[in-house]
Amino acid sequence: MNDGQPSAQQVIGSRIREHRERAGLSQAKLARRVYASRQTVGNWEAGRTLADVQSLVLLAQVFGVTVDDLIGREGFRAARSSAEERHALVRLLATAGALLGATLLLIFAAHLISLLAPQDGVAGALRIALDVAALACTAVLALCALPRLRSFMRERNLETAARAASYLEGRGANEPLPSDLLFRWLIPYWKLWLVALVTIAFIATTILVGTPE
Repeated sequence: MNDGQPSAQQVIGSRIREHRERAGLSQAKLARRVYASRQTVGNWEAGRTLADVQSLVLLAQVFGVTVDDLIGREGFRAARSSAEERHALVRLLATAGALLGATLLLIFAAHLISLLAPQDGVAGALRIALDVAALACTAVLALCALPRLRSFMRERNLETAARAASYLEGRGANEPLPSDLLFRWLIPYWKLWLVALVTIAFIATTILVGTPE
């Protein structure tokens, strides 16, 4: 959290610890009763990870309380705050993505016009207008959208795109990243994939449009 308030993981983890100690259970005993490892319970209580819905239901049953009582008002407020922060990140990513997409589309359109009508005066003026619009989108992206996105991610220790994607899925900033294809190869190298796709599109267009009939 950027305002110094405890995260949902920390608040709910503290509540789990309080209920466990009140019930006179060790972490190992509680782990066996909710079908988890002792390390998992330790991570919940330390605020490193957040218990999933099924685990919260099992925990509530073990403690003899409802899920609402287990989480508490402060836990709900923290969870709502976390959801709002994730929504804010989605808005920032959508804004930056829209500006980047618009820039690439405008540049591609200008390139296409230059191939279709290289000597036409009207087409040349349109191409210039598209280039100016692309430059404007680039300026807004570089001077406004990206700085806000970087500031948001820096304040929450989201150093990489993969970490931001993990955060959007509900994981904490310190939780280990998944080891699947998406998080190992696609998201970390999204810039490389984007450059490759744009390059292929430009080359393919140049070959198709520039090939004489």
